[in-house]
Formats: sequence, structure tokens, C-alpha cells
Amino acid sequence: MSDTKISALPSVSNTADADMLPVVQTSGATIATRRASLAQLRSGLFVERPFHVRDYGAVGNGVADDGPAIQAAINALKLVGGGILQFGPRLYRIASPIVINGVTVILQGAGFTEGPNETHGTWFRIDQTGFTPFTFSGTMARGSIVRDIAIRQFHPAPSATWAPTDYDYVFRVQDCLGAVDFENVFLVAVNRGIWCDNSGRMNIRRLRGQVYTRGVEVDRCLDICRLEHVHFWTFHTNDANVVTWQQNNQDALVFRKVDGVFLDDIFVLGARSTLRFSSSAYGVTTKFYGSNIYADFARYGVWIDGNDVEGRIANMTTQGELITAGASVPLPGAAGIQIDGSNVRVQIGNLRVDDTENNAIRVNGSNNRLDIFAFRAEYYNYLNNGSAAIHLANVVTGTPNQVYLGTPPLLGNGNGGPLINSGTNGFVASAAPAGRVDRPGMMVGAQDTGLFQPAGGAVALSAGGAEQMRVAAGSISLGGAPGAHALAVATPTATVNQVTVTGSALGGTPSLAATGTDANIPLALSAKNIAPVRLNSRGNIALEVNAVATPVNFVRINGAGAAAPPQITAQGTDTNVNLLLLGKGTGAVQSGSPLQLPSFTVATLPPAATYPRCMIYVADGATNRRFAISDGASWRWPDGAVVA
Repeated sequence: MSDTKISALPSVSNTADADMLPVVQTSGATIATRRASLAQLRSGLFVERPFHVRDYGAVGNGVADDGPAIQAAINALKLVGGGILQFGPRLYRIASPIVINGVTVILQGAGFTEGPNETHGTWFRIDQTGFTPFTFSGTMARGSIVRDIAIRQFHPAPSATWAPTDYDYVFRVQDCLGAVDFENVFLVAVNRGIWCDNSGRMNIRRLRGQVYTRGVEVDRCLDICRLEHVHFWTFHTNDANVVTWQQNNQDALVFRKVDGVFLDDIFVLGARSTLRFSSSAYGVTTKFYGSNIYADFARYGVWIDGNDVEGRIANMTTQGELITAGASVPLPGAAGIQIDGSNVRVQIGNLRVDDTENNAIRVNGSNNRLDIFAFRAEYYNYLNNGSAAIHLANVVTGTPNQVYLGTPPLLGNGNGGPLINSGTNGFVASAAPAGRVDRPGMMVGAQDTGLFQPAGGAVALSAGGAEQMRVAAGSISLGGAPGAHALAVATPTATVNQVTVTGSALGGTPSLAATGTDANIPLALSAKNIAPVRLNSRGNIALEVNAVATPVNFVRINGAGAAAPPQITAQGTDTNVNLLLLGKGTGAVQSGSPLQLPSFTVATLPPAATYPRCMIYVADGATNRRFAISDGASWRWPDGAVVA
């Protein structure tokens, strides 16, 4: 067809789909006029255009039920392979269920103005119960997104017996086996927000609002889901009756069978629990990761009532004030961390707990382990009943509960409450990372004084940059590093006897004693190799015990009872052992008292050969003959005659 000026074409008042219309096209400097039918132009212009709910009958006046129109638009998107469904800045009333199945859609709102009521932006009004407003189901719904939309529900006026209207979850993500995302969603006076089941990789970003029973609940999430920038606050009302109901009933974020959920920048005001890790028939949460969590006016910052829950939190602050009372008056039973399950394993980097009636941390169940690097508790033991900052239930059957603190706890305004309760077999232990002598792992007052780990299986104490004590299996060294220490204690295997050092009061005598289970326990003082053992007095040697060879014979000093003399005796393995008293050099052996000799009769003289050069007293000797000396063969009187 030849080119024709548009002005030369006949005018047309009405066109049908089959009518041919002119289209001017350019190719470089060349201008050409083409013709296309109206149907061809419409399909070309509208292809891949986002759908709008108004094109399917949505009114958006807050009165008419726009649910059927929204469903019709979703059904139309399903025919073209999915896409964006746009909502203008209107108030859409949802009074019938909407199901997204077999198609991936983006529910795109126009944003919203934060506030207690529907104002500017895209709002969904829900004022009827008995149905789920939005359900995403099936694998073809994966990749769907809800974005830039606010939801408002309606409840009775506040009163002393107030309870919310029992609305179902606004959004249910069911059996998608993959991600459905929520971005910039506002929940105003919503009873239950988002439910996700059997649908991993769900992402929630910038979720805000005031919820009454549940904000988000997740079960059977077998792949990482993420919740970021959640802010639940009194956007609709701060009426004390409403917030009190929340403090008794609302669990902001609930996780059941969830593997590896990521939680970042979570703030919740007015809740029973900010994070609740529970259970379902499918299991419990494991490997959860929280970065920054802040629970305000919450009974529990973290509530774990499922067994075998496992995860970690970087930073968390909880405050348990009662909404109806003044500042720092806690909720009944409030605790920053409440563990009611068993076999729980949770690590927390930095934890602060404020305002609890009794305990800042309460661990029930059995075999639970909680590791906290830095722990601060303020205004605990509010009832002043002796409650501890950390309460560990006594475990009658099973493994006791355990809490490990990486640094000394900072406890304030606790009415003198202790760190851990009495009457429990659980324990709080303070652990420290490995350090070196001048940089202990746990510092006490200065960086060169404290505890550190010099080697595997050993712990040491440093003071002023020098090691003063080391404890290892079966041994303790004091006064310096091993090899430079002053005192060592070694404990053999199966030790039942010990040395006890006891001090004394004024005028008393300190003691070093052998104690233990044996009836009779010797006490040995040993020098090294051939060196002697010395006892000093007045700064000098008063007594020295030495051996001229490897001892088999030794000296024993025996005390005695009444009217009996103490003894110095020769002992040993030889059958007969002499006792030798020596002076030094030309010094004599002196006796300060009369020396009493053994007494014999002539008839009972011992063999002279056994006692050469020995002197005895002869009880029945003749005049001037009372002393006898052995010459090695016979006993002789002083005049040389043989005793007879």
C-alpha cells in the first residue's frame, strides 16, 4: 500500500476491532504510514501492562465487598502467566476470601499514611470474621509479593473485660514450598497477621502495626525465612485495657518447625512474648539467628516452650513493665528469657533485662544450656523475696540446667537478690576465652590481671602480668608458672588421703596435718635427690634431716604417754640397726642429765660379742663392781676381770 498523508484519509467517528487505523512510523529520515486494526493496536499497547483492580470492578469505597473483583483480577492474571495487580490509593473492603493459587502475583499498593485509621494510601478494611482474606497456596504461587499496603480490622470498644474480635489471619501462605514475600505492610488493630506453613524462604521486610494475638506465625519452614525491620507498637490505641490484653495473650512472632530463621531489627511493645519458639507435630525451631531484638512492656522477651530448640541472638534488650502501673513496675511473672522446654541450646551475645518481678532469666525443664557473653539485669527481684537474677529449676531426673557467662554479670537494683537461686543442682559458670600471661582471657580490674588458658585443659591466674597459679588435671602450681613456681600440689589417681593446712586464732598454732579416709596416715616431707630436709627457727637451721646413702634404716622419734619417756629409736630393714650420735669435729656427745644405763644381772648379761665397747650396769655385781664393758668377747669389770 502506498504512503498516504493522514490528513488525506477519510474521518471515522466510531471504530470497531476490525477497522484499520493509520500508524505513522519512522525509520531514520524516512516516514511511512502503516495501517493496523484496533484489536492489533490494543493488544500491542496493553501487553504486559500491570492489571488494576478497578478494571475488574473494584470500587474502593470501603463499603462494597471488593473481594470478588480482586479475585477476578487474579484469575485474569493467571491466564496470562501472572504479573502485577495494582491497587490505587483507596479503601478496599474485603468481606470474602481471595485465593492466589496456580499463579505468581504482586499485590502492589500505593503506600499508606501511618496512623490509627484508614487515611491516604492503599487500605484493606476487614470487618467480618469467619474467613481468610488472602490465601497463597500451591507451588505456582511462589514468588508472590504483598507490597505497600495497610490493613485495618475492627474490634469492641475498650473495657475492663476487653478482648479482640476473633478474626482469622489476614494472610495465609500454605503449601507453597517456597517464598511469598511481604514488603512495607501495615497492620492496624489486626488480630492475627501472617501465617506461613510448609512454605520456606518467606521474606518479611518493614512490617509495622499493632496486633492483638499473633503478628507472624511460621510452621514447617524447611528453608531459611527472613523477618527484618518489624515494628509492633500502639499505632491504633494505647488504652491500658487493650495493651493489658496484649501483655497476657499476644505472641508477636511465633516459630514452630522452622530451620534457620533470620531475625533482624525487631521491636515489639506490649506483648506476652516478642519471640516465641514453640513446637508442632512437625518439630521445633533450630538454628535461628537474631541480630537486634528489643522487647518493651513484654512479659517475655524470648519464650521457649518447645524441646530441643537451638539458636543464637546477637543483641537483645527486654523490659517487663506493667502497662497500667508506673515506671519499672513489672508484669506478674515477667522474665527476659523464659525457657519451659528441655534440651534447649541458645547463645546470646549481649543481653539486658529490666523490670522483672522475680528473675531476669528463668530456666525450667532439664538439660538446658544458655550461653551469654555480656549480661546485665536491672530492677529484678522487685518483690524483694530473695529471687535470683538467674533461676535454674532443680532437676530431679535428668541433666541439670546450665548457664555460662562470658563476662562477669552486671546486676543493679535487685534488692540484694543473688546471681543464682539456692536449692538447685543447676549451675551458672563463668567462662573466658584463651589469653596469654600478660593479657588474661578474663580480666579483673586490669588487662594484665585475671584468668587465662595457657594450654589445653589448664587454667591459670595472672597478677601484674606474671603467672601466679596454674591448675591442670591433678596438679596445682602456685607463685609462678610451672618451673618457676614456689609450691605445687599433685593429686594421684584415686586419692583418699590429703594434707590439710590449718590456720589458727590468736595464741594458737597453725598446723600441717595428714587427713583422709585411712585410719592411720603417715606424713612425708621429702627433699629432692640427696638434699636434706631442714626445719628453721629464728631464720636459721634448727634441725636437718639427711641420709648418707639411700635409706633403708632410719631414726624414729616416739612420743610417750604419762610416766613414760619419749624415744629416739633406730628403725629399718636390717635385722639389727645401731644408733649413732656424733658431735662435729672434736665435739663430744653430751648429756645434760644423768645418763641412765641398761641394767642386767650377772646371769642375764647379753652376748658381749653383740655389744663391743658397750657399757652396762650390773645390778648384782660385787663391791666396786657395778659397771661392765664389752671387749667384743667378754664383759669385764673396770679392773679388767671377766664378769662372773
